[in-house]
Amino acid sequence: MLEKNNYTGPSLRVGLHLCEELFEKLKWEYSQLQDDWSNSYITFNFVLTANHLYADWVTSQGTKIQRQKVNRLPDLGKQLFAVLRDVANASKHWKLDGKNDKKKVVESVSKPIIGDWFAYFISGPVPYISVGEANPSLPELASVTIKCFEWILVSEELNFPIKLAEELQLVFLPRRN
Repeated sequence: MLEKNNYTGPSLRVGLHLCEELFEKLKWEYSQLQDDWSNSYITFNFVLTANHLYADWVTSQGTKIQRQKVNRLPDLGKQLFAVLRDVANASKHWKLDGKNDKKKVVESVSKPIIGDWFAYFISGPVPYISVGEANPSLPELASVTIKCFEWILVSEELNFPIKLAEELQLVFLPRRN
């Protein structure tokens, strides 16, 4: 059973105080994205929420097990969160500062386009993120982001799920649209 970290002290935050609560917000944003993958407002909120949940909330408020899971992420899981970091910081601050620019993994983010069969048949135009030789779509990245947080925050499994590791490999498979 996972330990709970129930914060009860004074706060400067509005409404959300636990990692699990911010994760619920992220899942709500994900459900909104599924209705309109090209909505820049929802995309902006999703990447910022995901980045801060990973980079700030789990390290500051998460349980010991949740923090250990972050440290157990495979390289492609770490790359996923580096992608979210780059896009969130560039979106929020207009561009990456010198420190973040040196460690960036994202080369570019496309405008919403039809770049694969999922976009052609199901979602309509979506943004694609250029990462090395890979060019994952926003729907692919958002899906594995939710699944990674499910493992970090909810799952009682301590080892990273094999199926999710395989899915991350597919997301970051070298390809160009």
